[in-house]
Amino acid sequence: MAVIGVGRIGLVHAENLARRVGHARLVAVTTSKQEGAIQVRHLPGEVKVFPTLEQLLAGQRLDAVVVASSTAAHVENVERCAAAGLHVFCEKPLALTVEGCDRAAAAVTKAGVKLMIGHVRQFDSGCVEAKRSIDSGAIGQPVVYRAISGDVDPPLPEFADPDVSGGLILDSMYHDIYLGRWLMADDITRVYGEGDALIDEGVRSVGDVDNAVVSLRFAGGAMGTLTASRVTRYGHDLRAEVIGDEGAVQIGYLRQTPVRLLDQRGVHHDMARTTAERMGEALVAELQAFVDCVIHDTDSPVTFRDGRATVEVAVAATRSIHSGEPVDL
Repeated sequence: MAVIGVGRIGLVHAENLARRVGHARLVAVTTSKQEGAIQVRHLPGEVKVFPTLEQLLAGQRLDAVVVASSTAAHVENVERCAAAGLHVFCEKPLALTVEGCDRAAAAVTKAGVKLMIGHVRQFDSGCVEAKRSIDSGAIGQPVVYRAISGDVDPPLPEFADPDVSGGLILDSMYHDIYLGRWLMADDITRVYGEGDALIDEGVRSVGDVDNAVVSLRFAGGAMGTLTASRVTRYGHDLRAEVIGDEGAVQIGYLRQTPVRLLDQRGVHHDMARTTAERMGEALVAELQAFVDCVIHDTDSPVTFRDGRATVEVAVAATRSIHSGEPVDL
């Protein structure tokens, strides 16, 4: 396998492939940045560094790739890797638009290769257990879904730019959208969003928002609320809850290690600061699931339809924030 783009999440995927994912071998990465190449050289095994995807495809035999480039480049990278006969794990979102998702799907279908999208929270142990409880009927009929997502610091303006990353909703709240569809086992049919750049000038300068609240309506009548922030200074906050007519299930935690200090000033504990810290085991589990489906020729556990539907909702919610009106899907 190779990793295309070793920025923040790409380097995490590279490290996991090199050290923790069974039946897979990391043989190459692409990066045009010197710091990325230096970090890759510390990984075990012989990992070649190519400056471009063209040089990677021409110079290295591969079975599969992880696409971890900027979101704006996902579709083209998926198309080119599929045309080369490679199975593709693509970081979320698959594309900036629904039309882009369809282009990527057409490419993998034509090539007859597998495509899996990085819906990492579906592999988080807490989310998996919550799904099991809901499906077993433990909380009765699900009627309300609530989610909170927060990053400690806003991204650089060049990443926050909606033309590159899709903006706060498509980049960050995306996780809450697919998690809601999965936990509730239902499609989202209407969204209404409020958002603004309340804190960060860099985010505001590229036309994005740093805080947003989105209301959802599911096809079966259930409701949801999603809150996303770029400025949860206290830590990387990921929480979700599903309320049913006979109970509820809550997912997430604020404390990273199971230790609390009690003194005269109060109660203190640490917090996860990054996605890699909070979702470390889930990031390994999702790549292992991809490798297993390639080796055993089974269906991807995250389908193209899952990714396309999430992009559709995220794009609609972003449109609602800017128009001030609800959007039906």
